[in-house]
Amino acid sequence: MNTYKEKIKITVVAPPFSGHLYPILELVLPLLKKIDKYDICVYTGFKKKEIVERLGFPVKILLEDRPDVFENISDTDKKTNPIIAYKQFKENLGLMPKIIKEMEDYFSEEKPDIIVADFIAVPVCFVSKKLNIPWITSIPTPFAIENKTTTPAYVGGLYPRDSFIFKLRDKFARGFIRTFKKLLCFILRKELKELDFTLYNEKGEENIYSPYSILALGMKELEFRDDFPSQFSWAGPCCSSLFKDSAKFEVETKFEKIILLTKGTHLKWAKNSIIDIARELSQKYPNYLFVVSLGSYLEREKEIIKENNLQVYHYLDYDEILPKVDYVIHHGGAGILYSCIKHNKPAVIIPHDYDQFDYGVRADLAEIAYVANLKSRKSILKAFDKMLERKEWKNLEKLSKAFNNYSPSDLLEKEIDRILKGVKK
Repeated sequence: MNTYKEKIKITVVAPPFSGHLYPILELVLPLLKKIDKYDICVYTGFKKKEIVERLGFPVKILLEDRPDVFENISDTDKKTNPIIAYKQFKENLGLMPKIIKEMEDYFSEEKPDIIVADFIAVPVCFVSKKLNIPWITSIPTPFAIENKTTTPAYVGGLYPRDSFIFKLRDKFARGFIRTFKKLLCFILRKELKELDFTLYNEKGEENIYSPYSILALGMKELEFRDDFPSQFSWAGPCCSSLFKDSAKFEVETKFEKIILLTKGTHLKWAKNSIIDIARELSQKYPNYLFVVSLGSYLEREKEIIKENNLQVYHYLDYDEILPKVDYVIHHGGAGILYSCIKHNKPAVIIPHDYDQFDYGVRADLAEIAYVANLKSRKSILKAFDKMLERKEWKNLEKLSKAFNNYSPSDLLEKEIDRILKGVKK
């Protein structure tokens, strides 16, 4: 355990996906500047090596001999479903032994004092326990943690209700989620047995999250759940832009309103649909400018497509573009949702996949956005019209102010200090 006579060695572990890696990098970036106190290394996939190094972090590459392996598993050509989820789980499980071995060798040699890991970096829970290294889980999607008593997530976007029927619905849905996970573990029991993995601990809570500290990279004000584990804390959103080198958007004053459309970085299969939606809206509203960002940072320098009142960029920096627009149409990812709150921008949310339906529910309940159905153009047009007609967004303004009350990196430092001193929460 570190005695503070030397630097505190921190290893940061995250998969090479923007929605997981970028928030944790923002979380630890202020600590990187404290060179006399911290020695930090980031452990991720090959595809994000250049980006991490540009921020000044030393990088260790996972599965360096297979540079595309993580993206090949995660990038689907259509919306996920239980069959795809099973396939991804099995493929990830197949990588586990090698990843765990690499981590064990690296951690045994480097001897970090503490690990900060994204919540889907599951191998960390095995290695940290074996080597007795404390660890902190960072989670940009707090409601991914299983519920005990409240309305669960990942079942299509359920709204919380107080009546007996809906309480029964929630209980059934929670049971369905647990049963699905247990079924996966049963089917793959041979592989899991070799890892000595159990799904739940003695408290009935998931073992993949740190028993020391879970930092939720979101806002408590947006969440209706209150049944999180005792080691859980609200750290605040991490959605700031890490770089300022995207294409610069120049405001065109001839248009009455400017609307940004984005589908984030992960939904490659949704690229054409977001352009189609923008094109249809641009034809219906010729006095408005519709600006599409396709979310591909590595293609940021590619040519901008301009068609009358429609512009398509391969990548736009949210902090750069949002102050210049009036409204946003997005998929409901954590990054853009909190960026809209940060910049006080009303939105239409069109959930596509994953946790986006649940973020849509929370945004709707908080009255900061209207939610539309991806499969229904009528629904999208109706939500867009309602957004335009609305004159006041009082709760959005309130949440935008509350956004600035959070200091994620300060809480991370406090948690590191508490854990290394052996103080219970």
